[in-house]
Amino acid sequence: MIFSKMTKKIFVMGTISLIFLCLALVSSLLLNMQFVTKTINLEIFLKVGSLFKNIGIIGIIGTLGATIEYSKLSLSSLAKLFLEILAYTISISTFVLAVNVTSITKFALIQSILPFINKNYWIIGVILFGLILLTGLKYLKSSITPKLIISGIFIIAAFLFIFSLVFSNRNLLLMIAWSLFVFLVSSYLTNQNLITRVAYVLVPFFVAVLGMILTLIVRTPSLQIEHALLIDCVSFLGLSLLVSPNGNEKLHLFSTLVISRVFLGLMLLLLNPLVIGTLTKYTMLQVARSSTIYVLLRFYMCIFIIALGLIIVESFGVARRYLGVCNMQITIPVVVCMVSSTYLIYNGFQFLSSGIISLKNLQGNALYLELFNLVIILLLYLFIQGVLNRFWYSNFLFVMLMLILSYANYAKLQARDEPIIRPDFGMINSLPEIVKMVNMNVVYGLIAGLIGLTILAVILQRFFMKGPIFHWPLRVLVVLGSALLLYNFAQTENQMNLIAWKDKKVTDSSFLMASLTNAGFSAHPGALEMSSTHYGPAVTFMSTVIIKTMDKPNGYSQARINQIVEKYKRISRKINKTRKNRSLNKQTVVYVLSESYADPRMMPTVKLSSNPIPFEQSLAKHNTSGLMDSPSYGGGTANIEFESLTGLSMNNFDPSMVTPYVFLVPKVNNLPVITDYFKTKNAIHPYSGVTYNRTNVFKKFGFQHFYSFTGDKLTFAKRLDKSPYVSDDSAYRQLLKQINSTNKGQFIQLSTMQNHMPYHLGTYTENNYKATGNLTKASLDSVESYSQGLHYTDQDLKMLIKKVSKMKKHVTIVWYGDHLPGLYEGNLVSGKNLIKYDNKLHQTNYFIYSNFKHAKIKHTKVVSPNMFTPIMFKQTDTKVSAYVALLTEINNYVPAAERDKFMAQNGMYITYKQLSTKAKTIINDYKLIQYDITAGKQYSIKQGNFIK
Repeated sequence: MIFSKMTKKIFVMGTISLIFLCLALVSSLLLNMQFVTKTINLEIFLKVGSLFKNIGIIGIIGTLGATIEYSKLSLSSLAKLFLEILAYTISISTFVLAVNVTSITKFALIQSILPFINKNYWIIGVILFGLILLTGLKYLKSSITPKLIISGIFIIAAFLFIFSLVFSNRNLLLMIAWSLFVFLVSSYLTNQNLITRVAYVLVPFFVAVLGMILTLIVRTPSLQIEHALLIDCVSFLGLSLLVSPNGNEKLHLFSTLVISRVFLGLMLLLLNPLVIGTLTKYTMLQVARSSTIYVLLRFYMCIFIIALGLIIVESFGVARRYLGVCNMQITIPVVVCMVSSTYLIYNGFQFLSSGIISLKNLQGNALYLELFNLVIILLLYLFIQGVLNRFWYSNFLFVMLMLILSYANYAKLQARDEPIIRPDFGMINSLPEIVKMVNMNVVYGLIAGLIGLTILAVILQRFFMKGPIFHWPLRVLVVLGSALLLYNFAQTENQMNLIAWKDKKVTDSSFLMASLTNAGFSAHPGALEMSSTHYGPAVTFMSTVIIKTMDKPNGYSQARINQIVEKYKRISRKINKTRKNRSLNKQTVVYVLSESYADPRMMPTVKLSSNPIPFEQSLAKHNTSGLMDSPSYGGGTANIEFESLTGLSMNNFDPSMVTPYVFLVPKVNNLPVITDYFKTKNAIHPYSGVTYNRTNVFKKFGFQHFYSFTGDKLTFAKRLDKSPYVSDDSAYRQLLKQINSTNKGQFIQLSTMQNHMPYHLGTYTENNYKATGNLTKASLDSVESYSQGLHYTDQDLKMLIKKVSKMKKHVTIVWYGDHLPGLYEGNLVSGKNLIKYDNKLHQTNYFIYSNFKHAKIKHTKVVSPNMFTPIMFKQTDTKVSAYVALLTEINNYVPAAERDKFMAQNGMYITYKQLSTKAKTIINDYKLIQYDITAGKQYSIKQGNFIK
């Protein structure tokens, strides 16, 4: 309780000083900006306002000095004050670092812990040094007479005055010297209760002199002597006010404690170099966007009011704590620091590979957006605090959740170029399998951290901050308020996703939408990695919270669906006139999803020392084959599998429908599936069936057996060398066993695992491929290991086809790579090249092989996964249902379509406007049918004979 003695006069002096300090800060920010609306009078006002900084600093220093109570000075009280200062500086610094990533330096955090080592934050050093001197002088008080002290004050004042005249260009040194002098003298004057009527003459005199000096500085701002005299005059004026007979009524102790902490907190905030730097940058950005002075002033006012409110609440808490009342208000700096630092980790982990420079380049100007990210994290923090209502439990749970989320986000970005999104939490049952794909040392570290934090939380909660955080009415308000605000974020961003998906302009339909847009946020539901690294992971995460199946297409009705059904029944009858086989029941059809299979040489500049896949290329040349437009890069296997099995397109769904296996299939019955056309149907996946909810999905799809680690037992499950996954050789032998299990026709779905990430050199004993290209060294190493895996796949495929070709039964294999591996890093896939080669990042290889003679199929150079079934029907010369007729028309007249982009037969993107009228009509029919089946009334299915 060092600052515990205050009069009305000191309160007024401190308040005016803070006003001067605020005015000076705002004036300095605006003075050098080129505003269209800035008039000559306004410029003069800003120049005068900027001069008030030194006045405000000396005034607030004198105010704090005057509130010191000598009897409270001790080493323990100094330590407590230092902790108070640290609570402000660390929380302010972490907040600023989170908002303004360009301010992140190796010394920024050190300076927040030791603020007095920053020369631009010298005022803290003055206060601490002054208090140390006063504490030391306290023990020498008996040997120093008041007369000697007064004489010393006059001598030092005279010396400083002469020093300022001689060294007028040393502004910083003068400010430090005079501030320390005013701090010490003001504390002495008030503790000795020195009052003199001479002040009635001195105060008006120094006010007049101050006015003259300010006038001279405005006219000739370059003269250093005038600035030095300003410091001298302000110092003498402040001390004169302290010895004035007026306004010496003492304030209540509690009021004194609160007000002095508010003064201290605001001073530390307004003079913090990081704060000033961030406000300067924000001002420059707004000027560049042609914002007016009034917009900026409104922003400054809002920030100041919020900061003042937090400081006042915290000051009340500190004052109550000093008076022996335990409370949670003193934890506000902890809250700010906790939220800011965890967001720094969450955001920074995205750039562990690319580095801090990449973070600064991508988010350096996103100050306003970083605030929104912090608000989202704060709301999550408050929700957890409200639910648990215990300080240590809620804080440690929050920290652990954020650390896990941060690493999971990093790991997923590395593996799939996609951040953690809300639907990922729907795969919680797959957690044991997912964990095996990441660095286990980190996982063990997180588990150890969780155990350690849990033990620490229990101990701390037992002895410190033991009570509830909120009482019931406030607790309910915090929980409901934070939940509703988070939902509002999710709802608003979902609307922005839809607007972006439809390529429309964002409207100011809500305050939050307008604010996000003004902050620079633009929804990119098809590019979540870019959104996360540019706009922040929290804002991006909220855009995936609300899951919607599809928007209702215009014209949807039972009558319209009936028309479409009849239309494609007619088309199916026309197609079937030339088809030989009545059904697929006597044929064996196999869909092989080859994990992450895509020729790396299709990527521009990437070359290999030799061809790793000669057999697959030869086979493709003599069979139906081409490129598949994949909706994903580096992942999303289940979505591609979903398209191929159902014929439904991810392109038609709402962008929030990221995993139909998890969020659509469980709640919708009667989905069209290729298994509908077979009596015998089995699935093979040499991995866990729990991943992507496959076990339940395949059961609903009608598969009679699902051979996996968690389902029916696999007969073949060998691995290659150090690979953690079952080899393609074993997968194909399992497939051959299933093909030979019956003489009847059947459908088999095989999803392999051999070429799944990670791709490390040393995974295979041999490494016969050297890669070159515009990629990083680590990426090229991964390409080499990956290519070796492709070679093994090629050899295993040769074995499979050789055996199938000798079978008497009719077998057709639809074989495709689901997506590119997420291993390409470097200049080839960054900056403008990322847009230029976007199509290349979504093209995989596919072929359809039949061990019997068949007609040559057209329109197959570039397809999307939903086209495999109609092509297979055509190659097997099988009659089609109305639904397959619709898919056939899509294959014949509509380009491959994924991620709201159309890919022509040459592999290049084309726009919707470039499509034929017939193609547009078919697309509209397709969307209506897909909506009807997945989100509508299923009129098409109720009619009968549409799917089968």
